[in-house]
Amino acid sequence: MRYLITEEGLKTFKLLPKSIQKRILNKLDFIFENDNPLNFAKKLNYFEYGEYRMRIGDYRASFDVKKNVAYFLKFGHRKDIYK
Repeated sequence: MRYLITEEGLKTFKLLPKSIQKRILNKLDFIFENDNPLNFAKKLNYFEYGEYRMRIGDYRASFDVKKNVAYFLKFGHRKDIYK
């Protein structure tokens, strides 16, 4: 499985501090090197920005999976991402 950051996801990603951006990218690379990266994800119910979420410290990344590709839609602090 591989991952892509959508245009909308990139907008929310760029709003984060540079140190957090680097941490998120390192974590995503680590997770997607594994056989089943969805083991690190949690399924979401009734959330318009993605079917799954990943926890990266105090930050969350929401994404959808289509044809073995994870499309990241939104990044944010855990207190803000679900608003």
